Amino acid sequence: MNEFQIYQISNLNLINNAIYLLCVIVMTVLAFYLIRRSRELNMPVYSKIVLTLFCTCIIFFGLQVSSYMVQTQKSISYQLSELEQTGAEISSGAKAIINQFGYTVEMGPASLAPDFPSIIIWATIAFMFIASIWFKRPEQIK
Repeated sequence: MNEFQIYQISNLNLINNAIYLLCVIVMTVLAFYLIRRSRELNMPVYSKIVLTLFCTCIIFFGLQVSSYMVQTQKSISYQLSELEQTGAEISSGAKAIINQFGYTVEMGPASLAPDFPSIIIWATIAFMFIASIWFKRPEQIK
């Protein structure tokens, strides 16, 4: 495999990831809309449980999309460093990618784990979901 083929496959993976990210964003917006409607209509507890399960699936899917993004970035770096190790001449852009992501052949294939900022973002969204569904509104606390 040459450098161009690595870029081509990586770009296809990034396009797939962007489509999945768009789906996650639409589902997150839909979840916040459903949460707002359930609060307006004062829905019973079983609907809150179903909504919580739906929001949990969105959080899982969001973490998975973030994981695939990180894995794609590490795979680009890994494959380019593997190509460099075989003695093939690689461009300065490829060397910059290896330096930026810092993932080389010595580290082995990339694992499927999200990065720390993604975990923080999805934990915050999860808290927003749970708080919006289950916590009382300030005017209800009085």
